[in-house]
Amino acid sequence: STEIARLQEVMKTMEADKSLLSEELKLANEKIVALEEVLAEKESKIVILGGSEENLKKILSEKSAQFEESTETNSKLESALSEANDTITTLQSEVSSSAEKIKFLSEDIANVRSENARLVERANQ
Repeated sequence: STEIARLQEVMKTMEADKSLLSEELKLANEKIVALEEVLAEKESKIVILGGSEENLKKILSEKSAQFEESTETNSKLESALSEANDTITTLQSEVSSSAEKIKFLSEDIANVRSENARLVERANQ
């Protein structure tokens, strides 16, 4: 019973972690979109201003690096979310297994009590 309560508490924590990871993943995706928009804006400004090819290459390189960093973060968050889901599935299985064991133990206890009651009744006769 305390094992199930502990597992349920761990599951709640994992669900909360999953929720946080989902939120971080969402924010990372939004950041990628924002960076793509900034990149497009910078590219258009450079074209409009007739910036030098060297400046264009520098800005594109910086923005590409930012985009790559955001993509890596996104990938890490997706991986962590997947691990959290796997752990939750494992914990749900453990809780189910523990509940089944408790059911069998409860039946065994009931049988032992019944047998004890019969033995006490015989002893009293």
